[in-house]
Amino acid sequence: MNENGNKPTLRIYIGQHCWSCEEAVRLAAEVRTRFAGVNVELIDLDAEGSVNVDDVFSTPTYVFNGRTISLGNPTPEELFAKVSASVRQTSVCRPKVTS
Repeated sequence: MNENGNKPTLRIYIGQHCWSCEEAVRLAAEVRTRFAGVNVELIDLDAEGSVNVDDVFSTPTYVFNGRTISLGNPTPEELFAKVSASVRQTSVCRPKVTS
């Protein structure tokens, strides 16, 4: 969980003009399968009403908890390692709740 008590979030920014974004969609599905505790959002910057809150300037871009972790598609191994490390880090930093 992040500092707000919510699930860690991976945002993957894609666009209709992007020839490699199909792979980004596939990787998003894999992250959803492997990391049930991670919220995965696909944000199509070409969709009407789309808001670019992370100042993304190219697609695909991967942003984990507000931090850009990849411009362009990483290999699956790189992506899973980065998500796994970030999830472990947020788990270690989270204070224990006792009753």
